[in-house]
Amino acid sequence: MDKLEEFREFAKTKPFLKDLVANGTYTWQELFERYDIYGSDDEVFKEDKEEESKNEEEKREEKKEGFGSILDAISGFDADKISDGLNGMKKILGILSEVTKPDETPKVSKRKMSRPYQRNDD
Repeated sequence: MDKLEEFREFAKTKPFLKDLVANGTYTWQELFERYDIYGSDDEVFKEDKEEESKNEEEKREEKKEGFGSILDAISGFDADKISDGLNGMKKILGILSEVTKPDETPKVSKRKMSRPYQRNDD
């Protein structure tokens, strides 16, 4: 029995391979090449991986449901903790703004203030 016949018999025992080809994940040629190179122990041929990927896709679709999922996410927040955190950030920003605040009055000598248009070469 040649490799192609072995692969056909192997594919009959793994019905999820047909779904992989139907979804466009793999082609029969790619699956045969993986079978030829790596054998039946390749990760593609393990059914658990397919079930995990389906579960992940279902979870992603559930997250994309829209406004209901946003409300569910917001309901898990504690408003008091958020308020305390924001107040703490407000205090930190206030302290930083005071420390980094430049002097409001520019330093000008009294001479320039009293006679601003007088030349110094006299």
